[in-house]
Amino acid sequence: MLRRCPSPFGFPPGALATIESHCSDLYQGVVTQTRTWMCLICGWIYDEATGDPEHGIAPGTAWADVPMNWTCPECGARKEDFEMVEI
Repeated sequence: MLRRCPSPFGFPPGALATIESHCSDLYQGVVTQTRTWMCLICGWIYDEATGDPEHGIAPGTAWADVPMNWTCPECGARKEDFEMVEI
């Protein structure tokens, strides 16, 4: 499978590299950290790793990818009523 490899990794812009032969080697050992978001109204925690599958948000869904019309499953607060917190 061919993918565009970002230029900071040694390829000029627009060059193609296979994931298996180059790009995957660059990402070995890279840990993707998920974040948590807390409802400021009721304290419910949205964990990106867990998602909210009961309400259509798959595990691993980044907060930026949660739809704007999603609401807190506990109190119905809007997405804008959440704040990122470290746990």
